[in-house]
This record gives sequence, C-alpha cells and structure tokens, in this order.
Amino acid sequence: MIYFHYLSDALNTINQRTSSSTFGLKKFNQCMEDLGSPQRKLKCVHVAGTNGKGSTSSFIAQIMKESGYKVGLYTSPFLIHHNDRFRINGVDMSDEDLLRYINMTTHLWEPYALTMFEIDTLIAIWYFIDQKVDIAIFEVGLGGRLDATNVIMPLVSVITTIGFDHMDFLGNTLDLIAFEKAGIIKENTPIISYSQETLVNEVFKRVATERNAQYIETSLAQQISADLFSQIIEKDGIRYTLSMNARYQCINASLALETVHYLKKDYPNITEETISSGLRNTVWFGRFQKVSDKPLIIIDGAHNINGMQALVDSLPLLPRPIHVLFSAIIGKDHEGMLEVLKPHVDSITVTEFDFYRKQDANILAIDDSIHIIKDPQHAYSDLIERAQQGSGIVCGSLYFLSYMLLNVINIEKGD
Repeated sequence: MIYFHYLSDALNTINQRTSSSTFGLKKFNQCMEDLGSPQRKLKCVHVAGTNGKGSTSSFIAQIMKESGYKVGLYTSPFLIHHNDRFRINGVDMSDEDLLRYINMTTHLWEPYALTMFEIDTLIAIWYFIDQKVDIAIFEVGLGGRLDATNVIMPLVSVITTIGFDHMDFLGNTLDLIAFEKAGIIKENTPIISYSQETLVNEVFKRVATERNAQYIETSLAQQISADLFSQIIEKDGIRYTLSMNARYQCINASLALETVHYLKKDYPNITEETISSGLRNTVWFGRFQKVSDKPLIIIDGAHNINGMQALVDSLPLLPRPIHVLFSAIIGKDHEGMLEVLKPHVDSITVTEFDFYRKQDANILAIDDSIHIIKDPQHAYSDLIERAQQGSGIVCGSLYFLSYMLLNVINIEKGD
C-alpha cells in the first residue's frame, strides 16, 4: 500500500491519474458500494450545468452558512491550491487533513482504477461526514450522468445554463449535452432549473417524468442596476444585492434562491434576511474578479463560448481601452471564444502556462491581429503596461487563472 509523507508527493501522484479512458461510474460505484455507501449518510445538493454551477453552488453554500448551518462545498477545478476543492463554511481543508485523507484512499486506487477526481470525491464525502456538516453542496466535475459526484443521493438537484463544452465527452448537440447533465436527476428527487432552449427543456422534463422527479422551473431575476463590482436584482418582488456584477449572475442567483426556498422545510433557520446577506456576501473566484486597482485588472473564467459572451456583456462597465490576456487548454473552442471577444476589445494577447493540457500559443493566435507572448510572466507585464490608461482582463481556462494567480499575479502584488 502506498503511504505518502509529504502532501506535494501525494498531489503529484494523484494528479497523474487522469486517464479519460476510465470515464464512467461502474468501478467507482462498486468502490462506494464495497465501502458501505458512505455518501448516503450525507444530506446534500447536487449542481450540474455548463456554466454557472460554481457560482450557484457558492450562493447556496453562503446562504446556508449565514442561516447558521455547517456547510460543506465541493467544487472543481481547484482555485488556488488543491485544498480549496473541499471547504467547510468557506474554510479550505488543511494540508494535514488532505494528506491524511489521501493516504486513507491509496489502497483503493488500483483495485478500482480510481482517477484523481474520483479520489477527491471520496475524500470530500469522508471529510464532510467526519466533520458532521449539516448539508454538503457538490458541484459536478464533467457532465453529470457519468460524473463521480453522481454517486450522491441529494435532497434536490440543480441544473444551470447548458451550452457547448466538453463535446468530445458529452456530444455535439444541445439535447445530447442536456441528457448528460440530466443524468443527475434521481428517482423521486426534485430538479430545479430554468427555461432555456426548447430542446434542453424537453430533455429535462422528459427525464424528470421518467424518474418521477418533480420539475421545478424557477422564474429569473431581473437586473435593476449594476456598477463595476455589484448589482441589484429583483426576483418575485424582492430586491437583492450581489457582489458580482455580471448579468448572468441573475440566473445563478435565481437558481440558488429557488433551491434554498425548497430547503426551508428541512432547514427552518433560512430567512429572507439570511438569504439577502448570503447573496450579498458571495464572491466566487474568477467571475469578473478584480485583482488590481492601478491599473484595473480583472480575471474571468470565460472558458467556452457561453462564458465568453457573458464576459462581453459586462465589458461596457470597464474603462477603455480594454486589453486581454487569454489562454486555453486543448479541446476547447478557442477560435469561437476569440471570435466572440475580438470585436469588443482593443487588443488580445495569447500565452501559455505550465499545465499538461495547455494549448500552444501559436495555435491560439487565430489571426495576425492577436499578439503572442509565450512566457506568462512577460505576457502579464505587457498587459499591465497596456492597461495603464484603461483596463486589463485575464481570461480563459480556470486552470490558467489558477496558475496566473498563484505564480504571477500574487507574486507581482507581493502577496
């Protein structure tokens, strides 16, 4: 049996267990069954979708926390470091706990061919049980139907915005993608979503009917006003303040509101006051997030066409000229994303970063108008210089944002 003495060694090893050939739930389901199905001890919420699932999960978790409950939150990819996939009341798992839980799983790796994400999901389940959380929010990693998180049995499931992403795994039409996301719908377990494309709605309703699951379609909040880093929204006659200004947060906040209202019967401490403060105090990594005042630098996890369009919708709030630093991973529609972005900004520079799935900057530069600076440190220095009289944006893969924050931006700031 493998035993790690250092967290860095453990993480280096599990991060290599990412083979897509094992994408599926058969072995992981068997693993959980052989362990006695510990996930059934948790009360939880399951959140899937192409865009918005991280923000929606965070809204729900913050509202539950401010209602006085102990809340586990499991998200991916990690934001700054691996520990922040596992949070309780906003606090990341400690290095000591993460190393201990990894060592608790090592004897299972080979018998069940566990991938990194399956290992993490098992760790999250054990950690939240041991910490006796009142509720745990699980964000789907990829798809839904075959995702490792789909072993949980939630009180309610939530599906956010559906768009084109991970098409090599999920299909190349919206109804096929929606079907994979709808895989989180469980027998006799309510599903919350909102009205989207007709094909998407039909898939959700059909699967819900087949599984005798109540389909709850939320109304959407309207944006009343917005400034650079906040907005006021209104839903069902009640106004709320969000600390994130992007218009698409109206959708995510609406889904979170519908979810916590559903949960009130089991969690009576939820009130309009805790809902309001929870929405106001939610800040989610990489969603139009300011990392520098002078010059103004924003980071945004726009990693598919829908996400890029959502970013574009918020650009009128920024001082011009607007300069962008972009990178993506292999398999993403970088050309489509950049075509959406190009008409709305003054310059785009592409770069690379240290990640095994990084896309070559020469490929990212889809035409001669796009600058190439392969070294991310030099690329960020160039962005700071360009943004002195306007704004700078760092966007693309969430892995890219994590790398930039940890290795470039925070070092530049002296954090």
